[in-house]
Amino acid sequence: MTQPPSSSGPLTPQPHGGWSRSAPPPGGGPHAPATKPSKAPTVLLILGGAILALSVVIGIVVAVIGFGGVASGAAKFEVFASGSGTYTAEEGEVVQLYAEEGTPAPQCQVDGPSVNEQGTMQSSTFGDGEGQWASFDSFTAEEAGDYTIDCGDTPVMVGPPVSLGGIFAGLGGIFLAIGGGALGLLLLAIGVVLLLLRRRRG
Repeated sequence: MTQPPSSSGPLTPQPHGGWSRSAPPPGGGPHAPATKPSKAPTVLLILGGAILALSVVIGIVVAVIGFGGVASGAAKFEVFASGSGTYTAEEGEVVQLYAEEGTPAPQCQVDGPSVNEQGTMQSSTFGDGEGQWASFDSFTAEEAGDYTIDCGDTPVMVGPPVSLGGIFAGLGGIFLAIGGGALGLLLLAIGVVLLLLRRRRG
C-alpha cells in the first residue's frame, strides 16, 4: 500500500491507489473579516450638533436675562431737569445720583422716611440717548416711600446703580453663543469631511 505524503494538507484517495493533495478552495484560502467603518464621523456630527444647539440656546437665554435686568433697572431712572424732585424707593434700595458728564457734581439734600448716607462705592455711567450721566453720590432707602432730592439748579438723574452683573451676564451669553456655536460648527464640518472621504474610498 502506498504511504500518503508526509506534507500537511487535505488528501484525497485516487482510483488507482495512492493519495494526492486536493486543490485549495477558490480564492486562495479563507477570506479576512471585513473591517467595520469608523464611528468617528457620526460621533463628531452628533457632538457638534449638540454643542451648537445648546450653546446658542443657553447663550441667548443668559444674554436676555442679563440685559433684561439692566433694562429693568434703567426703567426706574428719573431726570430732574430743575435739580429737585421726588423719587419713590423700595425698602433697602440703593439710589445713586447722576450728573451730566462735564458738569461739576452739585451738593444735594435728601429727605425721606429713612435715609442712610452709606450707599455704594460703585461708580456708574448711563446714556439716555441724549447725553451721558455719571454718578457722584448715593444713599440707601432703609424704608420704602417717597424721597425728596434737592440739588439746587443743577439737573440730576436719580436711579439704581447700573447692574454690572446683568452686563457681564449679557456679554457672557453672547460669547457663549458665538464660541460654542463656532466649536459646534467646526466639529460638524470635520464630521462631514470624514464621511465624504470614507464614501470616496468605498
